[in-house]
Amino acid sequence: MTAQNLISAEISQETKTEILQMLTEIKNKMGFLLTLQPGEIQGLVKAGNTFSPFIEKAYNAVNAHPHIMPAVFDTEEFKRDYNLSKDLAIIASHMEQLSNTVNNTLLAANSDAMTGSLEVYAAVKQHRDKVPGLNVVAEEMAEFFKRAKKKEDQPVNK
Repeated sequence: MTAQNLISAEISQETKTEILQMLTEIKNKMGFLLTLQPGEIQGLVKAGNTFSPFIEKAYNAVNAHPHIMPAVFDTEEFKRDYNLSKDLAIIASHMEQLSNTVNNTLLAANSDAMTGSLEVYAAVKQHRDKVPGLNVVAEEMAEFFKRAKKKEDQPVNK
């Protein structure tokens, strides 16, 4: 069997600690980040990419003609929201790219580890009766490949 090796790398404990600290620092610098529940998200007005030009035009209109807005409209808060959305879009794009590459690398590393594990399992099964203790290991590993038994006594609902 040919061994798969999509990725060959290591992260030192020091590097992992530094990365996690940097991620914590990033999160702390953006202390305003929200955690919304599904019901809260569902109730929000969604302004995906389709409406970016609309929001841009509204921002430009407020800047060019502030006198048209009613006194109860908080122009400064609108401008803060607009600028924050622009800034977060750039940050989110970079984070998404990083997240995608980390997730792809994780997928490859897990695939390499699983491919290697299958080779180990094959060797364990082959030598289970020759090496003391391997029989137990083989049985424990086999548990991952057992299929659930179909329930034959249950009536089928139509």
